[in-house]
Amino acid sequence: MSMKKGLLDEEESPSHELTAIHLDEVSEDTRLSPNKHASEADRTFFHGLPSQVVRTSRGDIHVMIQGDTSKKRTAIVTLHDIGQNHISGFQSIFSFHQFRPLLDNFTVYHLNFPGQQENAQELPQDYAYPTMDEMTGMVEEVLKYFNLTNTICFGIGAGANVFVRLGLMDPRHVECCILVNATCTSSSWSEWGYEKMSSHYLKTKGMTQFCEDFLLSHYFGKVDETTNTDLLSIVRDNLRAIKYPRNLAMFMESYSKRPNIKITRPVIGDKTINTMKCGTLIITGANSPAVDDTVNLNSKLDPAKTTWMKITDATSLVLDEQPTNVTNAIVLFLQGYGHAMKTRPPTLSFTRQEEIQGPPAIC
Repeated sequence: MSMKKGLLDEEESPSHELTAIHLDEVSEDTRLSPNKHASEADRTFFHGLPSQVVRTSRGDIHVMIQGDTSKKRTAIVTLHDIGQNHISGFQSIFSFHQFRPLLDNFTVYHLNFPGQQENAQELPQDYAYPTMDEMTGMVEEVLKYFNLTNTICFGIGAGANVFVRLGLMDPRHVECCILVNATCTSSSWSEWGYEKMSSHYLKTKGMTQFCEDFLLSHYFGKVDETTNTDLLSIVRDNLRAIKYPRNLAMFMESYSKRPNIKITRPVIGDKTINTMKCGTLIITGANSPAVDDTVNLNSKLDPAKTTWMKITDATSLVLDEQPTNVTNAIVLFLQGYGHAMKTRPPTLSFTRQEEIQGPPAIC
């Protein structure tokens, strides 16, 4: 992600023309803090999801499973960003009351990067953290372990980066992608420098103010009086609660060293171009430092299969800040692939009274 707000001030990169189908500048009436989306029962349920450890060639992946695995349902596979795990990344949107009906159609596999899961133990001193390409291979091994094909890959930040790589490496496993704040480029020199310094402090001193500020900038861009204070407080608490900061340091180092993804927008008649064959929904917040990264990725994908969506009054934590618009976009996107056809998008929902009696007459 190019850090153009907050800690880092760089020149604006040139915008790419948006030739994909896109929804721009969508706003929501209210900005909710994430804990207001879910009841206490929902939050307890999310923490208590059944888990399974899948041993791969590059280490263990902790997988939390949501939904009935005995039924043959399409799988949603999630993967979080730096400084997150499956709970802090996805609990808010997956517990949102208008999103929950969608989940009746799927089984969800929440994946955690090594050492990032809730109550994780410290990674061994000699553990070599997987690169982003190696992590992509680990995810593929997990999908093969559960015998999952044609999955819906839902990733944030670093997780989205892995899913782009997976879509290119083995399209058989990916039916479509929902990518939040995705980038296909390597780190800028400034981003690499801040992540390098942050990982050094995390290893030697723990979650220092410098590390916290860098991660807050990664999520919010510039933190000022317009920042959602409830959400800011929750994110700070989550970061300070990380028991083994060294685990996060290793993850951040790996992400900062990510190579460019060699991907090119397809050209009619040229079958040699390396591009994603699956449908893709790209989501970002208008105030996110990742906006330019998502524009760049969008410019390299097939416009016939890609939707780019920028939501106003939102940062990189758009899933927490604008759940109604996110839910609406995801429902409509998945229905385009024949999923959840009976699920009403929030913008088309009616009250119980309207469902029974019909809309009021116009006199």
